[in-house]
Order: sequence, then C-alpha cells, then structure tokens
Amino acid sequence: MQRTFNLADLFELVCQTVPDRDVLSYGDQKTSYARINQNADAVAGFLHQQGVNRGDNVGLQLTNCPAYLEAFFACCKIGAIPFNINYRYTGTELEYLYTNSRAHAVFFNDELSAVVASAANAIGGIETLVCVGESQVDSFSSYADILNSQNPAPEYEGRRDDDLIMTYTGGTTGMPKGVMWPHKSLFFGALGGASWYHPGDPITKPDEIVERVEEGYFLTTFPVAPLMHGAAFWTAMSSVLAGHTIVLNDQVNFSAEHVWNLVEREGVHIMAIVGDAMGVPLAEALEQDPDRWDLSCFNHLGSGGAVFSKDVQQRIKNVVPTIETASSMGATETGVMGPGNKQTDEGLMSYQGREDITVVVDGRIAKKGELGVVARRGYLPTGYFGDEEKSAETFVNIDGVDHAMGGDTARLEQDGSITILGRGSTCINTGGEKVFPEEVEQVLKSHPAVHDALVVGLDHPRWAQQVTALIALRPDQSASVAELRDHCQQDLAGYKVPKEFCFADALQRSVVGKPDYAWAKQQLLNQLE
Repeated sequence: MQRTFNLADLFELVCQTVPDRDVLSYGDQKTSYARINQNADAVAGFLHQQGVNRGDNVGLQLTNCPAYLEAFFACCKIGAIPFNINYRYTGTELEYLYTNSRAHAVFFNDELSAVVASAANAIGGIETLVCVGESQVDSFSSYADILNSQNPAPEYEGRRDDDLIMTYTGGTTGMPKGVMWPHKSLFFGALGGASWYHPGDPITKPDEIVERVEEGYFLTTFPVAPLMHGAAFWTAMSSVLAGHTIVLNDQVNFSAEHVWNLVEREGVHIMAIVGDAMGVPLAEALEQDPDRWDLSCFNHLGSGGAVFSKDVQQRIKNVVPTIETASSMGATETGVMGPGNKQTDEGLMSYQGREDITVVVDGRIAKKGELGVVARRGYLPTGYFGDEEKSAETFVNIDGVDHAMGGDTARLEQDGSITILGRGSTCINTGGEKVFPEEVEQVLKSHPAVHDALVVGLDHPRWAQQVTALIALRPDQSASVAELRDHCQQDLAGYKVPKEFCFADALQRSVVGKPDYAWAKQQLLNQLE
C-alpha cells in the first residue's frame, strides 16, 4: 500500500512502530496505539456501511474521550471529512452548524442527546447519529455496539494528500466558519511535519515518520483545553504522530488544581494551554501552595490561541524555575506560526525574517516600516466551506503566491523582522493613534492586584474612541484607579493609558479563554452611563 500524508496513513505507520505504547491517558483509562487503531477500523467500517463516503462531512460533538480520536481517524481512513462541534452549543447554534456543515453523521456524548435530537429533527438530513454513552434512544446508533461488532475497516486505496479535515472557528469574527485543511497542509502547516520533537527538518516522505518515532524522545503531552478547540487538537495530533502519550483532561470544567494533579500523576513533560484564562489560575494555584506538587518531570508550558502574558509566564517560572514557557501564535486559517524569536518592547511578539510569514497592505506585500496584516504562505487551507466570498477575502493570491490572512495587525520592520501588534478587529483608534487592547491588557495584568483585564474602545466626541478598561481584581486585593493609571504610565505611551477604569467580579471569556469584548463593552457602558 502506497502511503500518503493522509493522517490515517501516518497514524497507522506510528501504530505499527509502537503498537503497545499508550497513546492516551484519560481518567483511569489508558489506551494503546494498537487499540485506538483497532477501534478506529471498526468505526470506519460502520460509517462505510452507513453510506458515508469520501468527501462526506462528519461532526465530532464530543467532550474529551478516546472516542474523539477513534472517530477522527475513522473518518480519515475512508476519506470522510471530520469536523469539530462545540459541545456547549445550544439548539439554535447547533441548527446553524448542522445546516452549514451539511453533516452526514454526528458523534456526540450521551448527555447531549436531547439537544442533538431536537436540532437534528429541526433541520433533517443527518443520516447517522452516534451516541457515545448509555442512551437508549432508538434513532441513535450506540458507539459501544459499534466497537463490540468490530466491523472490519473497508479496503480504501484512495487516500490522498489532499483529503480534507475541517476545523470550525469559534465564531469570534461572525458566525462559525469551517476552514478546510488538506491533510498534507495541516501536517506541515499546523503539526510541524514531524520536526517539533526531532532535530531534523520536516520529513519529505510519509514512511520517514517511522524513523522519527524510533529516534525521538518519548514524551507525555497534556493539551489542557478540550479537543474540540483547534489549538488543543493540533497539540494532541503533533504528539500522537510523534509516538507520544497524550493526557486528556477528564473534567469538563477547568480546575487548576486538577490540572496540576494530572501533571504530577502522569509525569507530564509538556503542557499546552490557551492564554491567561488558564495561565492565571494555574499560577495562583502554584503560588498558594508551591510545595504541593512534584513537578520534576515537567519542563515546558506553551500557549496558543490567546495571549499568554509575560508576567503570568514569569509567575509560574518563579515557582517552577526549571521549565520553559512560550506563547505561540497561530489561527485556524493560518496554522501554527510558533513563538516569537526576537526581543521586542512593543506589541505581543516579534519574528525574525521568515519565508512563510509576511505583512500585507491593501492586497500587496508591505514595504519596510509599513503597518498591515500578518499573513502566512506555504502549506495553507483551501478556504471556508461553502463560502466563496469569505474565502476570497481571507485566502488571497499575491504575485502568484497564495497567502492566508491572519487577523493580527503587524509591522514590517526595517531589518526585515515582523512585530505583531494585536488583533486588528479590536484595535482602538483614539485621536488618530492606534491602540491594541492586548498590549494594554498585558501591562494591567502585571499589576499584583489585577486578576484579569479587558480593554475596549468606547465612542468619544473628541478622540473618536477612548481607551477604557474593565478590571477584575484578585480576591482580598485592592487597587485604586489612580494606582492602576500610574502603573500603566510606567510602560505605556500616554495615549495608550486607559482614560476610564471600571471593575467587575469576573470577566466573561469562552470555555478556552477567548475574550468576550462585546460583553466587556456593554458592562463598561452600563457602569459609565
């Protein structure tokens, strides 16, 4: 069988290399590479029997569990297109996503049976609903029965590099959109091409992944966020295809203490989180009881998908000085661009000149000194599913080269480096000056009394917008407006310092820590009216 860069081919090569190694640890359950592959074969056979074919879309509406990996690889095996579904969605949100995705089948947890049945019945057209759990609803297929039947995987010789995986965005820039990634592009553009855990360059042939697994270090990786979040799933996939063991969080709600318990119990080497929403409580748990956990195996804490403030990184390193920390940049549309590799006193991070990252201004490559939007080239998605107009806006061809436009404003420096300034959609225009909320938020969160901060621009008759901050203080801590303003003035130009400060008991963020700026703006308006 001629192997391709289809992730099922790559996974099967890893399984042949380390069949008895644990691929995942979930609660008290440990599952080997061979068992996950065997179960994926059974699910693939079931889907084939149900008429799911190459190019058909299959939703994974699952909390963390072994079935997530098994159903994902089952789809890859037969050329179907797996896609993530947020298990917190309500009926109306699910009706939109089921319709938008044109789902042929959906895998879901038992506790979601009622909302799935209601949404599926409302739109019709979903041919196969598979329940992972104990539901006895006649219209659902039982995941346990599928595994017990051990359906043989169908012979499938048509796997291709350009088979698709779809990743739905969280809807922070409008309704969720399905980003279509060819397997090969995802492997190299978001999973490292088997080079992240090996000193060599990315592999050039699928079979070379065997040597990478044999030669690489054995590590245990813990993606803390749910697998339905792109950054967590990419972390998991890059580790699985390196022959590592991944730890899955078996609690739906985030608990810093439980996370550190798992790190200690499982001997985690690498942990991946999503920004300060996870980083702050993790730091606080360590600070409150620095000797509670044996973290001698733990050596790297990385973040992707949201800002991981330098101050929060340092707080964790103060307790665990032997670890490395990093904040990596990436997006569903651009893949993983990695951590900045150049020191900068401005913005979020800076990259030395790289072939795959550039800055685009008005449809052209930026000149040195110009502000624009960061863009990625190389291994990229093909577009948004079913939305040619939005695809044309985000995935553009410049001088014969395809580019994926990121959402962050960036500047091409005179030395060819690129400074990432912040999310362009939230940029505040105050008196003709641009202020990026993330930069101000990082400074605010470095104040010892501040637990969390969101910064937005409110309409102003003179300045167009004024910088305004919503603050959540740490328990039993206090800080006056004057103190917070003075703190900001030490590190920020005057026009970046918030003109108004308001306070809330807690700030609203998504399950994986993405800021809810619309909510913050309404809270500020309510307090200041």
